[in-house]
Amino acid sequence: MIVSRRLALAGAGALLCVRRARAAPTRLVGVIEEDPPFFNPAISSTISSFVAGSPVYSALLRVDSTGKFSGDLAEAWEVSPDGMTYTFHLRHGITWHDGAPFSSADVKFSIGEISGKLHPYRGALNAIDTYETPDDDTVVLHLKHPQGSLLISLTNFITDILPKHIWEGKDFARDPHNRAPIGTGPFKFVEFVPGDHILYARNDKYFLPGLPAADELLFRIMPDPSARVSAFENGEIDMIYSSAVPASAIDRLRKMPGVALRFSKLQQGGYQAYINMRNAPFSDKRVRQALAHAIDRGFIRSTVFPGGLAQNMVGPVAPSSELYNTALKDYALDPARAEALLDEAGFKRGADGTRFSLRYVFGAADLPANKIGDIMSRNLAAVGIKVILRPVDRGTFLQMAFVNNEFDMVAGSFNLGPDPDVGIERFYNSHNIFNIPFVNNSPYVNHEVDDLFDQQRVQTDPAKRKAIYDRIQEIIWEDIPVFPFCAYSLPGVVHDDVAGVFLGHSSLLEDFAFAKPAG
Repeated sequence: MIVSRRLALAGAGALLCVRRARAAPTRLVGVIEEDPPFFNPAISSTISSFVAGSPVYSALLRVDSTGKFSGDLAEAWEVSPDGMTYTFHLRHGITWHDGAPFSSADVKFSIGEISGKLHPYRGALNAIDTYETPDDDTVVLHLKHPQGSLLISLTNFITDILPKHIWEGKDFARDPHNRAPIGTGPFKFVEFVPGDHILYARNDKYFLPGLPAADELLFRIMPDPSARVSAFENGEIDMIYSSAVPASAIDRLRKMPGVALRFSKLQQGGYQAYINMRNAPFSDKRVRQALAHAIDRGFIRSTVFPGGLAQNMVGPVAPSSELYNTALKDYALDPARAEALLDEAGFKRGADGTRFSLRYVFGAADLPANKIGDIMSRNLAAVGIKVILRPVDRGTFLQMAFVNNEFDMVAGSFNLGPDPDVGIERFYNSHNIFNIPFVNNSPYVNHEVDDLFDQQRVQTDPAKRKAIYDRIQEIIWEDIPVFPFCAYSLPGVVHDDVAGVFLGHSSLLEDFAFAKPAG
């Protein structure tokens, strides 16, 4: 029987020495924060879907933590000089986990019919006009216009490739294969025991020779952040991906012997909140601006993300982006100005000093969102706004926030990159208003912004593209349909005797193909 390497070592003396002495460990053990609603990152941007699906599926390309591309299903590719034609040469002889042959038809189907129509980050894929599949090992994409962010969109960030012979004609959102995935990736799905674990086995026919090194991959389902950190410290698990690491534990883990912290230059998250603009008072821009003057975002950065992990986020784009508008003026912390704006908007204090209430919805297990809610409650009470804290379980959170729209602010962590076309536009383009998670659910409609997004997409001159994005940020920062508390970067953490883990662009999308257990 194959057992967890670190569980087998419990009580065997000094952990590091014994862990290194054990021969030929064959299982990698990680964690996941919740029961994933999908094992299908081709249609979902839910973090648990990314984590659970990535070991099973493959994409055309890979990208590392520095932004360098390499082949995955594609062994080579060319882009025409005018940027209008992309040709991908697929590796020959790849098979799906069920033994069926993989071909260019799967790529065309998966991108054209699934990710290109359903994925929340699909914006760049709209540039694709037609697909050619001249043979089983070649895919040609003809574009409507140049698209600078297309390559990053052809990684597992958006376009994991699904098998056409299984998914054609199916209901992509409800098919049982969403929880019993079949891919071409380094690991085959074995079992999902809700509330306990997900188990994968080595794909012996993986297309990269000699990989993966581990026989099994196990994710323990652990909603409690403290329990995840304790399990890591006790040697029960090998690694924790970035968003599952509590910010408050980073400094302690940094000092722990034998631990590596893996950051990515491409991965930056933001804690932010949709503001429900459907109803008063939040339909009034002055009220949303008053929130910006009343909430102490500096205190949030220093207390919720201590140790310099957070950055001030002025506008919608991540500060790490080359397209970030450094000329934007921040909303100063100024409760008096907030009160003046609220008075001007017609929402004066009542006899009890309250102007109106604000329903703040967040995940009960989301520690930063909890702490932000406590700080925001005190800040807004000072200007006459009563915050109603609504911590809820994950399923209720998704229902209230993205189906029933039962909120005034709904907060969480959102991926802001690696390119604004991928991580940012989805929140603000009015063509992206749907009752599905993590798109434009404020819902914000500004046709000038929509047009500017279209204009920047065709730009091949970086300076001209940035000028357009600067204007997008100016407009959105004045309107504030989504409230940015801060941007932040958290590392994935791994015991440093486990090689080849969290070296890609996002630890959330690790497939463990190159992971080598200690031993």
